[in-house]
Amino acid sequence: MTHCAAKSGGYNPPPMPTEVITEIAALTAVEGEWLDLCHRTPDATPFQTPMWLLPWWRAFGSDDLTVIAARDETGLRSLAPLYVIRDDDESLGLFIGTGISDYLDILGDPALVMPELAEIHCQLWDLQQLRPSSAALQTPLPDGWSENIEDQEPCPTLSISGAVPELENLISTHFRKKIRYYRRALERLGDVIVETPAPDTLDDLLTAFFDLHTARWKRRNLPGVLADETAQRFHREVAPRMLAQGMLRMYATRVAGRIVAVFYGFALHGTVYYYLSGYDPDLEKLSIGTLIVAHAIEEAVRDGATTFDFLRGAEEYKYAWGATDRMNRRRQLVRG
Repeated sequence: MTHCAAKSGGYNPPPMPTEVITEIAALTAVEGEWLDLCHRTPDATPFQTPMWLLPWWRAFGSDDLTVIAARDETGLRSLAPLYVIRDDDESLGLFIGTGISDYLDILGDPALVMPELAEIHCQLWDLQQLRPSSAALQTPLPDGWSENIEDQEPCPTLSISGAVPELENLISTHFRKKIRYYRRALERLGDVIVETPAPDTLDDLLTAFFDLHTARWKRRNLPGVLADETAQRFHREVAPRMLAQGMLRMYATRVAGRIVAVFYGFALHGTVYYYLSGYDPDLEKLSIGTLIVAHAIEEAVRDGATTFDFLRGAEEYKYAWGATDRMNRRRQLVRG
């Protein structure tokens, strides 16, 4: 469903000092209070944290960094991590992280930064991957602006509140039997160990993850999203930063000492986010991909998480776990 409207009048922005950060050094300098704001914002995701967005800008950023920060005497109250692409007389504003980030948003109260956003020279703000609960979808427009709001992509999510680690009350008996069968089949190949990264082992696990993910896609004659050196460099910066903050969820399955599958995800505010995985394509018949996801869900339950988020994409296997769609939305703000 698409909603188009022109709105004006009745918009009284709250009086709060704002600044526009245009240099990466200045943005890095506010990392501490930015992270604190993420912890204070219950619906913030790992994709709005400085551990994700600062590396994204260093790897993929271009044109004009345009981050709007609103503060009062208590500290940072809202942060809009934006940038503007300029081409001759045309300009397009986007969230930092657009493209490879599954959820994007303005941290804190969007109304605190909207007046400053309206003053920036930009013809179109294309705010993508907003969750349906995002306040940025509802914030009134300044005078002279119009908007377009539309559905974007589904993100299947699984409620694991009240589940037990054995998943008895989460999936069917038949599904649990299949998982046990494949686990026993894997054990017949050698000792099976699932390990988590430490600072001194993380880099090796990332290399195995990149290799396994790429090998799987090569079987389909496709490069995969991790074949690019820039993407790998980005994740090599993200992963240790997430690990240091306790937000990394990474599990590597070894069989007879060899890594055969890796789960790569993140966690914040009671939700575990399944970003990517890689596994040995020769073991696909043993459902090695299902086994590594099962382990991640079991660990999420043990950690007390309430939601397991499969992120963007309507792949069939996500619904086999009982996940249901949550539709991301897109809000485009047009000047004039």
